[in-house]
Amino acid sequence: MKVEREIAADAQRLWSLVSDLERWDELLPTVQQITRIGPEGPIGVGTRFAVRQPGLPKAVYEVTDWRPRRGFTWVASAGGVRTTASHEVLEAGRSTDGASGCRLVLKLTWSGPLAGLVRLLLGAKAQRMVEQEAASFAELAEGRSEGAAPADA
Repeated sequence: MKVEREIAADAQRLWSLVSDLERWDELLPTVQQITRIGPEGPIGVGTRFAVRQPGLPKAVYEVTDWRPRRGFTWVASAGGVRTTASHEVLEAGRSTDGASGCRLVLKLTWSGPLAGLVRLLLGAKAQRMVEQEAASFAELAEGRSEGAAPADA
């Protein structure tokens, strides 16, 4: 699945939120808890996080691609399913009124022997959660929100 959202904010502002993984439980209603696994330091390829989300089992994600100011991908594997989630921040240029803007692209895919079953059981819920994440990042980047609201997904 893929969710795209135009955001009326500078791409650097959006990236500062998207890349602040250790605070996602404060920023996003779809993340109950996120805990870094391993040493402190800059986030990059190989950095791992334990993530709890409403109605889902705990997952351990490992960053497999990290491109500062542009995006990242992380992967979790469990029970015959590999979950890959990518987060892209794209420059959109300036509008006719001179305001800067950007585009957020969130993608979620499942692969492995049980991927079809996961899509069937969790596809609609996951779609709602990814849409909610995009909306939350937009509100935060545009200065319309102070943080996460309770998740209803």
